[in-house]
Amino acid sequence: MSAIRLLDLTSFAALSPTKQFFNRLLKAELRPSKDCDLIGTDSLMRERRLLLAVILSLPLSGCAAANWFAPPAPFSDRAPCVVPPGASKEQLVQHVNRNIQGTSTSLGLASWHSSSVRLSLKGIPIALPAQVAVEAPRNFRLRVSAPVAGGELVDTGSNAEEFWFWAQDSPHPNVITASHDDLTLAQQRLNIPFQPDWLMEVLGVMPIDPAQVTLRRPDPSSPIVELVSEQTAPDGRPLRKVIRINSCHGIILEHALYGSDGGLIASARLGGHWIDEPTGIVMPRVISLDWPQMQQQLTLSFRNVRINPPPMPPAVWQVPEKPGYPRLELTQLLNGASVNGFSPMGPPGPPAAAALQPISHQGGNDAPYSQMPAAPGPAMNRSPANGPPSAYSEAASRSSSGRRRRGRGLWRWPWW
Repeated sequence: MSAIRLLDLTSFAALSPTKQFFNRLLKAELRPSKDCDLIGTDSLMRERRLLLAVILSLPLSGCAAANWFAPPAPFSDRAPCVVPPGASKEQLVQHVNRNIQGTSTSLGLASWHSSSVRLSLKGIPIALPAQVAVEAPRNFRLRVSAPVAGGELVDTGSNAEEFWFWAQDSPHPNVITASHDDLTLAQQRLNIPFQPDWLMEVLGVMPIDPAQVTLRRPDPSSPIVELVSEQTAPDGRPLRKVIRINSCHGIILEHALYGSDGGLIASARLGGHWIDEPTGIVMPRVISLDWPQMQQQLTLSFRNVRINPPPMPPAVWQVPEKPGYPRLELTQLLNGASVNGFSPMGPPGPPAAAALQPISHQGGNDAPYSQMPAAPGPAMNRSPANGPPSAYSEAASRSSSGRRRRGRGLWRWPWW
């Protein structure tokens, strides 16, 4: 008998690709054992062929071989499916909602925050550092700071009663607020294309109602399916909401809103999904928001996400106090009320009328969320190439004190 000197398991597992392994296998030496001094050539060849046949009979061809040498990422094309083929609408919704509602033995995604967010805006060549905090059902906070000076540029958010917006370079030197009940008026006057609640769905903390959706399979050969619901906006306009899901991995890839004419109003594409090991909750690393009718795009890239953290301080979900920026209700702004001698509608004449176009935008901080600077930092210089539309005249960009308001038009955000 002979003893066959084979590669040890460590070196075997490290070989890639498979061809290298077989080349080394065919070159493996067959040495006589101590019990036998001579072994015939035919016997050696038979043993070598037998061993090779055993290896070739193993399921190490194609994707199986690739998976053995390099296990696939959880949501890659080579990863096994976690949802049964041909799953019903109820099965698919139950799987997706499990990530949000949890199970009898685990919690779902009720809240999360990240202090290391990179925000990319159309028209801005560099990403801006930001912080995001989310808590179901309506608590949301986004704070954006300048990439170099570090001063706060934007602070927007919502709670159960109202939502708000503040920007350092806004032509209205106020913290603008609105109750959720005023959303209909805001949509009618500002042409807001969707509800703020849609953003909470995009951020992953609102479950899907199976009674409100219909399952569609646009391409039977593709794992991408759609959950479609017909809805009505607060101002009475019909909307079609589409959630695109990978039915193999059970993850949401896109949220989209369409008008009655079929035109895309807004979309949110989710990518870079990952699994939080302690909780098993799935989260995207990137959310790309697009408003094609307004030609606006925004991308949020998340790092160091904390899932279901300890409760945030109550102040996080409250309208912030900004020195020098008094609070102004959106209804006052829309009705043209004068505040402290400053008309929120802008100066009289045609330029002011253009100042109320549909809100749009142009476009990690690792400190704890509560340590985001509260006061605005140094103003950013504005250049003609990336400044606001010409409708915002010199007079419209000054406050009641006559100070020049400078910036890159970051106040024009599209989600409210």
